[in-house]
Amino acid sequence: MEDSIHEIEHEHINQCGNESKAASSLSADKLLEKLLRPELATLYTDLKAYGERALLEPLPSLSFRLYSQFSDTGERKAYEQAYFDRRGRLAAVAMLALDTARPDALQALEEMLWDVCGEYTWCLPAHLGTGEVIQVKGNIDLFAAETVHMLAEIVTIHAERLDPLVIERIRFEAEQRIFTPLYRDQQKFHWQTADHNWSAVCGGCCGMAALLLLQDESTLRESISHTVNCMNAFLSGYGEDGGCAEGIGYWVYGFGYFTYYAEMLREYSEGELDLLTGSKIAAIAAFPLRVHLSGGTFVNYSDSAEQEEIPSGLLSLLASRVGLQVDLPLHIPMLTDDPCHRWAHLVRNVMWSDPAVYGDKGAFAQAERGFIFQNLGWMMAKGALDSPNTKRTNDAPLHVAMSVKGGHNDEPHNHNDLGQFIIHCGGENILCDPGAGLYTQAYFAPGREQLFHISSSGHNVPLIEGQEQSSGRQAQAHVLEAKLAEGGGELDTTLDLTSAYPGAASLARYTRQFHWEMSSDGSRDRAELRLIDRFQWKSRMVSSGERFSSEDESDAGYSSIVERWMSRVQPDVVKSGNLRWQGVHGTVRMAYDANHWRVFTEALDTVDHDNVPVTFYRTSLSWTGVIDEMDVRIEGPDPLETVCEVRFIIESKMGEIEVSQCE
Repeated sequence: MEDSIHEIEHEHINQCGNESKAASSLSADKLLEKLLRPELATLYTDLKAYGERALLEPLPSLSFRLYSQFSDTGERKAYEQAYFDRRGRLAAVAMLALDTARPDALQALEEMLWDVCGEYTWCLPAHLGTGEVIQVKGNIDLFAAETVHMLAEIVTIHAERLDPLVIERIRFEAEQRIFTPLYRDQQKFHWQTADHNWSAVCGGCCGMAALLLLQDESTLRESISHTVNCMNAFLSGYGEDGGCAEGIGYWVYGFGYFTYYAEMLREYSEGELDLLTGSKIAAIAAFPLRVHLSGGTFVNYSDSAEQEEIPSGLLSLLASRVGLQVDLPLHIPMLTDDPCHRWAHLVRNVMWSDPAVYGDKGAFAQAERGFIFQNLGWMMAKGALDSPNTKRTNDAPLHVAMSVKGGHNDEPHNHNDLGQFIIHCGGENILCDPGAGLYTQAYFAPGREQLFHISSSGHNVPLIEGQEQSSGRQAQAHVLEAKLAEGGGELDTTLDLTSAYPGAASLARYTRQFHWEMSSDGSRDRAELRLIDRFQWKSRMVSSGERFSSEDESDAGYSSIVERWMSRVQPDVVKSGNLRWQGVHGTVRMAYDANHWRVFTEALDTVDHDNVPVTFYRTSLSWTGVIDEMDVRIEGPDPLETVCEVRFIIESKMGEIEVSQCE
């Protein structure tokens, strides 16, 4: 894929079009016509409410006190709230100004554009270290790139009505802050070769601004070459399976801006430069639908949320370009749904959203019922359960799913979560992943693996000999088996996770085995996940209270095992050896061996990525079995192995289910 992009670029770059072709779809009249479509009525109402409020209030100040908070305390939220509110107000007013009968909106737009041009930096303090002038000058981060792109498109859309001095000021600031350091001086930035979202967002935003604003043909050609290189770097972070290690939220961000630039470049070059081609691009485009579980809830490993807004314009464009089958209902995100109020998503939701590609019965029928991401190391299976009530009332079936994560512990936005799994039922991840925590200085600093959202302590993985999983590329899940039955009715997966626990001195090998199947007892459908964890030890262990020792005292250590299950639902004990998590539409019950495992649940209060309080319930199974080397029976348990076997049974909420202890 990468080679073909380079070949196209070198062959046709000198024959590209001009800036008017790149701007042809950014017509104020066309945009207003699209905005007034009936399916965008709610979006338009949201925009008007936000915009009208912005007309009455001054822009929030990006004061020195706010700016210095990050370097002084590590706090970044207050500055960023003001920063993104400024961008959101600018976006809303720019849309209101499409109406030529609103001179007040146009005047306010000019003031806002002038104000943004006067900001000390377009970067976030969190990306500038101590924030001194030498770090600010010529620096380009995600949001400096997004800002120049936003300004370039607003100027293009309103070119005929904006004061020429405002336009000149924007061109000047774009040149000084972006084009000169990036294309003329060819300053090096870390994101130019990054294999994650930064290369696509920074490269794509600057590249789109260049297509719209640059008038120097040689520099414009340099910008295309530069941006294509960034896009190649971005694509190198994906395997042929199209899986995004950063999670669904960063798929939206990185691949979204890859797509936005690709479409503008295709338009600019009259189809000669087309980055949205090939099997790998098609696989990447399919990622959000493959990790969608049901009801708008997604697999949310890494720094992603369970409920993610997929831009309707992006999905519509991908459906038309790569034949994506969209099995989601149409939902056009509001500007205020996005805490960053991103202009690129907003405008393309207006321009590209196509209700015809959503909710198609054929798409639902063709939706994949499971998928194994061979390169990424994620596995998932999906299905639907009928119940007597469903069959009697013709209600929709209960959608259930499970997902398992392999990979390694040095991924972009990494969590130490090898062997993590999710159980989904009726639009709800009942056994869940905590997703992203609040971004602070500590979140990206050394020692970050101690934080709840990042540590293995916040995931459905065990504590072994008092040791959490370690960070680093060497901590890797080795896939021993990954087999998905046709239709997704069965999934068998076995992972070797030994390397994730180098601190567990007595551990010789740890494997985690999953078997998922859909079944029916004639009256009720159900899904079952059987999980078997095997811990093999380097030498025979003997009991000494809570502490264990081996025959070789140099191997002394804790042989204790604590399994953990995370949920937003507080479980209750049905009877000894049986727990139940009662979801909104379905029930998950767990059967375990109460003779050897002690259960307890604790409430853990934290905040999510948006600083909203959330409580997780961590249920732990603690190993209580004792092996005495003087009482080893030939047919008894292997003294060098501890096994935890549990069964999770998933059914609809109504009715009773028979459960039994693990054998």
